[in-house]
Amino acid sequence: MTIILLFIAAFGIAQSEPYKAFKANSNNNPNYAFVSVHNCETGKRASGFAFAPSSTIVLKQRNQDGTVGPVCQD
Repeated sequence: MTIILLFIAAFGIAQSEPYKAFKANSNNNPNYAFVSVHNCETGKRASGFAFAPSSTIVLKQRNQDGTVGPVCQD
């Protein structure tokens, strides 16, 4: 039952507009780094697209060269 609920939640998130916008602006690199950024709104920035449904970012997609750039900066 728990697996079914997790699947439904993941499917719901994947169908949301903010997630679709994140995928459209993604660099398609499946590597992420842990970060801690608070008070960031979802949207496109100079530092990349921020997907922050709770105004907090905990994962930052790595650049193609493996570096981690700034988070949620205009």
